[in-house]
Amino acid sequence: MKRRTFLAGTAAVSVPAVPVVAGQASAAPLSGDDAAATVRLVVDGVQHDLPPTTVYGTTVEATGTEGQARVTMTGKYSEFSVAFPSPYEPHLARVSVWLTGAAPKQGNLWLKIFDQDNEEWGTLAGRIDPAGFVGRTRVTFEPQRLSRMTWSGAGDGKLTYPLRRLVLVFFPDDKQSADPFVFDVDSVEVVGDGGPVSTWSRAGALELSSGADRVLVDDRGRLLDWASGGRVQSPGVLPLAVYYDNGTGVFSDEAEVDVTRVAADEAAVSLTVPGFFAADLTVRLRAGSLELRPTAIRNLWSRPILRVACPEVAHRVIPADGTMLGIAPKWGGLAHTRSVLAGGFYANYGMPTATHDLILFEEDDSALGVYSVQPASVKPYRPTQFGFVGTRARSEALTGLMHRVDACIAPGGSEALPATRLAAGSSAFDLFAAYRADNRMNSWRGLTDKLAPGLRAGLADSVHLKVDLWQPTGDASATGRPEVAFDYLKAVPGGPYSVELASYYSDGQHDHHYPDFLTFDYLGGPAEFQRLIDTIHDRGHYASAYTNPTWWHPDSRAVAALGGVERIGIRDGHGKLVTKTHTNNLGHLIGGWRKAPRALILDQLRTFRDTYGMDMMFQDEIARREYDYAADFCAPPYAYCEELVEQTEQSAAILPIGTEGVGGDRLFQSLASSLGFYLNTMQRDRAGTYDGPNRNGVVVQQWPLGTAVMHDKVAFYPHNLDRGVDTTENLSWALAFGLNLHYQAQHMAADFRAGRGFELLKGLSLVQKRVAGRYFGRAMTAFRYLTEDLKVSRTAFDGGVEIVASHDLQPRALQLPGSLGTVTVAPHGFVAGEHGTPTYALIDDAHHRPGYLARWENGRFVRELAWYPADLAGYRSDAVHADLRLTATPAELPAGGATRAALALAAWDGSPVDLTGADVTWELDGRPIARLDTDADGSVWLAPKQGGTSGWATVRAVVTRDGVPAYSGVELVRITA
Repeated sequence: MKRRTFLAGTAAVSVPAVPVVAGQASAAPLSGDDAAATVRLVVDGVQHDLPPTTVYGTTVEATGTEGQARVTMTGKYSEFSVAFPSPYEPHLARVSVWLTGAAPKQGNLWLKIFDQDNEEWGTLAGRIDPAGFVGRTRVTFEPQRLSRMTWSGAGDGKLTYPLRRLVLVFFPDDKQSADPFVFDVDSVEVVGDGGPVSTWSRAGALELSSGADRVLVDDRGRLLDWASGGRVQSPGVLPLAVYYDNGTGVFSDEAEVDVTRVAADEAAVSLTVPGFFAADLTVRLRAGSLELRPTAIRNLWSRPILRVACPEVAHRVIPADGTMLGIAPKWGGLAHTRSVLAGGFYANYGMPTATHDLILFEEDDSALGVYSVQPASVKPYRPTQFGFVGTRARSEALTGLMHRVDACIAPGGSEALPATRLAAGSSAFDLFAAYRADNRMNSWRGLTDKLAPGLRAGLADSVHLKVDLWQPTGDASATGRPEVAFDYLKAVPGGPYSVELASYYSDGQHDHHYPDFLTFDYLGGPAEFQRLIDTIHDRGHYASAYTNPTWWHPDSRAVAALGGVERIGIRDGHGKLVTKTHTNNLGHLIGGWRKAPRALILDQLRTFRDTYGMDMMFQDEIARREYDYAADFCAPPYAYCEELVEQTEQSAAILPIGTEGVGGDRLFQSLASSLGFYLNTMQRDRAGTYDGPNRNGVVVQQWPLGTAVMHDKVAFYPHNLDRGVDTTENLSWALAFGLNLHYQAQHMAADFRAGRGFELLKGLSLVQKRVAGRYFGRAMTAFRYLTEDLKVSRTAFDGGVEIVASHDLQPRALQLPGSLGTVTVAPHGFVAGEHGTPTYALIDDAHHRPGYLARWENGRFVRELAWYPADLAGYRSDAVHADLRLTATPAELPAGGATRAALALAAWDGSPVDLTGADVTWELDGRPIARLDTDADGSVWLAPKQGGTSGWATVRAVVTRDGVPAYSGVELVRITA
């Protein structure tokens, strides 16, 4: 069926993911028929018919055609190698293998290269798929993907020239199968990179100009010496490359080229690679940008085109000194320093998954980025890939940017593609402004316009509080007892909170029985869910709940009612249902574009709003990068991403929607909040990469690319499934990145074991009100690292709001505005200000290492709260604990009774503590149900109030000697009915 005009296209073959395989045994020398066969090696156009050098698990035979060899690979790991006729000096552009599949077998094809130092390098070309690998084809290996093989000798990890030998390797998927992989090798083509960019001929090149900007277009279609803003932004741009469904790349330097001037600032470039593609490309120069627009890509080969790179690479000079950061949308954003880029750094990212279709370099006074122009009105949105290309870094001090867009061009077909712009500016924020303007994002509704008046008034001051009904507090005794969540919500201090409920549905298990979100069997029925929402609202908080509109289970009632996953699931290129496993539970990705699933998703939202009074809803996994090859989709497979954009827009018309990030700013036109991995330091397996040397001994640091571009449109939070902002390190980063704060109720038990109790949550609530709430919904206008070690950052927002944050584990002096001097902040501390006046800070203290949250008052910082994180830095270490231990005996009292709990202080290790001469004060939360009594002997007791109800009360002692406070742990006493 054809659903709407933008969903017209042709399906193509998918390319499954590829695992990395460990090293194998060495290849053997040749004998017999192998020695008699030859392989045609074409080196920069010069043909050589050479015998294979070594084989392993492989036989190589002559076919009777000159230069052609029949290769039969039979092992779990198979390879054959060919030596260069003489050491190969030019730097590589690519290696291509022309082959004909006689008996294809599913697996992975690698190229290995031995360099001058006899180091072994490998690069994966792609999948061998019997469904699409019969007949003659070309497999292309690109050197920027080269990595030193882990089983090779101890070297310095740098490819050296000249090159010595090429090795073709095959890893079958089914390593038990005796069926061989048989193919004929017609030729192996080695192509150099054309020499240094500085030596590319400018003679006869066409010059385009726009004001002071200029660029040359040579007779090979290359764009040279693009100058803008008084400097050369790129010395060389390769305009185009085309990638087919089997991973084969075909490049503009292979093309027959025609260049024609259209205007002073515009040229038409025609590129034809016979047998592969013909492309018409418009090159347009504008003030501060260079635009490449493929007006037609015609597929001349027998395989579908899946991606088009435009540009293939735009080179950038790496300065000898000063600051240069390569800023990538990896999770929330990563900044790679000049030393990383100079080492030949290569990386590839994609949107969705990345928040924005944007990657850039930023220097002290200059920035260069690349993005596509795809306004929301142009449908369907085409997913993109982009990255850094560092193949010329070591030899020419050049790094580069690349950009690809998804296509679906069948053999014989033709498509026009969106324009790509290389944009220049004085800072990253100039590029953000251009990206937004070119994609017409400035007209999208602002954050506050997406919220109802009541929500608008309080959400800015609200910490996001996730409450899992299966594990309400993280204590084993509370697991599977949803009633504990009621006590928690009544007792939690501070606020307001934006409460997200999870595991409230079906049997209470997370990632089970989706989308049965309106079945409340675990809670005891709909009335209990309503009581839960009423409890949240009665405390002045806001209610939202977890749902997932893309990943459903075949055993759910809703899926059964819809006819089963066979009727609603999305499919891969082989027609199989697409599945994902979360928490050891298999689910299916569903096509919410179909009428029945879409109606269910929207009807559930209306019920949550109209029946239960929800304020917001959380929709998980809607920023997916998936493709749907289902026969009834009748659309390019990548249009599945556009369908999620439409689904989110319809959902947001019912309730404000938050989702799991990071991924896809086309959703941001509708989203109210995004809860993503914006803080890489919060992840266990990533924390070691940041704020310190990586394996190359150079620095990689976080950068707020994920939050900076659209900060006025969306409220950003850390990931809702992560622990929350519970270390000082992550508090500092959260404020520097413009994040709002997040906490998980299920970590309450750990907080009380360490004596923190609710003190961490109290601190987060204060910082949300005093600091994060001030930049809520405001555009981010600047971000810079202020020190060479990247350990002090400054972030600015509209309205004069500013955050200077330390990312240092030691106390650090930070400069205050104007002539106010400096203040020493705690480890990973911060200073917030507005209009040049300090407002709030986390200041250092000699006796309390985590420091104090302090407000600016009468020209100085005044302590407001002792900050009690789980740790200063790191991941879930729970290293910070109270100074003293407090015990309440008993810890449970009947409501309204006469039984009291004795409060006793000791050192944290349990040893006695001398309180002589100390001033002891007590802090009690829960005064409506409990009181403190002090007897004549000085003993202190917690007692239930007469006529009081059940609930939780918490108490803490502050012991002060010589003006220095020490804090006891927070003790919880349950008052039971």
